[in-house]
Amino acid sequence: MWKILGSVIEMCIYSAVYMVIVLVMLKIVGAAFSTDFEKKISEEGNTGLAIICGCLFISIAILLSTVVR
Repeated sequence: MWKILGSVIEMCIYSAVYMVIVLVMLKIVGAAFSTDFEKKISEEGNTGLAIICGCLFISIAILLSTVVR
C-alpha cells in the first residue's frame, strides 16, 4: 500500500516538474522566434504551430522519461 502511494506521489512530483520545464521551454522558444505562440494558436487558429508545439512537448517528455529511469 505504501509503495503504491509513494509511486503516485513521485509521479505527481515528476509531472509538476515536467509542466514547469515545458512552460519555460515554450517561453524560451517563443522568445527565440520572437512570436507569441498562445496568440497564434488560439486567436489565429494556426494548426501547424500547434502540432509543432505538441511535438516539442512529446520530445521533452521522452527526454525526461529517460532521465528518470
